[in-house]
Amino acid sequence: MSADPSSRREALRRGALAAGALAAGGLLRATPVVAQSPDDEDLRDFLVEAIGLEQVTVLAYSSASDAAKSNGDKQTYERFRDQEQAHANALRSAIDELGFDPPEAPDTPTDTGVFNDVEGLSDDAAKRLTDDLGRIADAKTPADFLKLLNELESQQLGLYVGRGPALDSPDLSTSSAEIAGCQGQHLVVLGQLDGKPPGQAAESVATAATKASQASSSQ
Repeated sequence: MSADPSSRREALRRGALAAGALAAGGLLRATPVVAQSPDDEDLRDFLVEAIGLEQVTVLAYSSASDAAKSNGDKQTYERFRDQEQAHANALRSAIDELGFDPPEAPDTPTDTGVFNDVEGLSDDAAKRLTDDLGRIADAKTPADFLKLLNELESQQLGLYVGRGPALDSPDLSTSSAEIAGCQGQHLVVLGQLDGKPPGQAAESVATAATKASQASSSQ
């Protein structure tokens, strides 16, 4: 990148806000994401996959809300959808400041073309995201959507916990940890909707996060 690093970092401080959810009220707290690595392509590769997964999850929550049988579940899915969209918006702001293009948000489960030829998105990641869209299309019942949402949130937790700490940007690493915390909160609530006691749901999330961190450290 040819721009002066200090001015670019300041632009990122102004423009890129990554959202972490406050546990008590489900509110969003903004923290700055600043790309400080000279190798911006590594950050781009992380961001395009994270944005793609966030946007797929937004669509999944919208579809789950439409299929929900109770107002309580519907409101929970809509609140989580809005938080996922806040994450996606923040990460899109970060990648825009880096000068790269993010994947577009899919409008429907058949909108798989948004993951074609995205700079920095690996073939494996594009296939996973496309497959996830297909699974949204296949989900029919509230139970189907609950299972799907658990799996998507687990994917996100693995991405942020597994790859976030290694990013050569302290602010982006910190924001990844905060977003991972939000995904963990979602998983606890989804576990309870699936009939798990709160303690068991929280323990399952902690175990998944530990495994993701250990898997990343061993690579």
